Amino acid sequence: MHASAELSSILAGAAVNWPSLRMTAREFLDACAFHEVSALVHTRTCHLSGDREWPAEVRDTLAGLARGETAREMVRCADVTGVIDALAKAGVRAIVFKGTALAYTVYEAPVERPRLDTDILIDHRDRDAARRTLERLGYTAPPYCEELFAQFQMERTDRFGLRHVIDVHWKISTQRMFADVLSYREMLRRAVPVPALGAAALAPSHADALLLSCVHPAMHHQNAERILWMYDTHLLAARLQPADFIDWAHCAREKRVAAVCAHHLRLVRAAFGTRVPDAVMTVLAAAADEPSAEYLASQRRWHHELASSIRALPRVGDRVTLVRHVLLPSPEYMLAAYGLRDKPLAPWLLPALYVHRGVRGAWKILAGKK
Repeated sequence: MHASAELSSILAGAAVNWPSLRMTAREFLDACAFHEVSALVHTRTCHLSGDREWPAEVRDTLAGLARGETAREMVRCADVTGVIDALAKAGVRAIVFKGTALAYTVYEAPVERPRLDTDILIDHRDRDAARRTLERLGYTAPPYCEELFAQFQMERTDRFGLRHVIDVHWKISTQRMFADVLSYREMLRRAVPVPALGAAALAPSHADALLLSCVHPAMHHQNAERILWMYDTHLLAARLQPADFIDWAHCAREKRVAAVCAHHLRLVRAAFGTRVPDAVMTVLAAAADEPSAEYLASQRRWHHELASSIRALPRVGDRVTLVRHVLLPSPEYMLAAYGLRDKPLAPWLLPALYVHRGVRGAWKILAGKK
């Protein structure tokens, strides 16, 4: 099962010897890759007193991956710093959050926290300014339905061939149930500086980051139990004093995500022995029935989350608008998604494109692939 228990023990600091793992070198490396903890495991194992028991293939592969990630991180850091600085000069106060923020605030070294993109949160009124700024820096936008997701993505490939992706959000989630759990304004009030990413860089407070970390697997990934995400939570929980942790639990209740947070904290505590005061779990367990708890159900798929998002909208008109954007996204998005944006006769193909998209989406849902 992807060696979750074994990897958790290593990251928790246990003196694990190779024979006790009962795995082949390839199985172990594949597990590290699946859970995105190769660099972390390299850090934890390279100084083990019994490291000679570990196969050379494992030690050399992890070391090579860590070196490569270190080089990429140097380039990525410079790029993100430039983006944040340019946005600040354009009057956009961006909060770096999720993976990149954690890499530079709670991990011993940023290279230990891999990620595919950099997520930033901005005021919704700054969307156009942020887009123009990124375009000036050479970023372009792939096909994306901004009306549906309340965010947009931009990317560029640098002279080294490294792909840089910036996800610009004005809400913390694409799921309506969680979108307003933390607003940009309240996170900005508590944000902390991140000097390593430049003078203008901000990240969420540890308490806000912990709330995001706890709800993230449920709100976006059908409760996937990735070791990396649980380790994020472990590191954040360790930075809260008991009294602050209890205040945090009351906040989770007020935000109506206590059940989701309790579920995730139980997993983290079991995996790493994380210090979570019993009083915190008591506060979370005392929460009344919460709509967000339905995200803890097993076997959730895309259509379940769409239904949850529709129910979370208070007005019928908003529900109709959401369904319309899902079933009939804008013609501009459709043409871009099918690679026909600049084709002169492409608009005539739109009816066929909508039918194709609908049939393909229905098949994925019926086949359990969406």
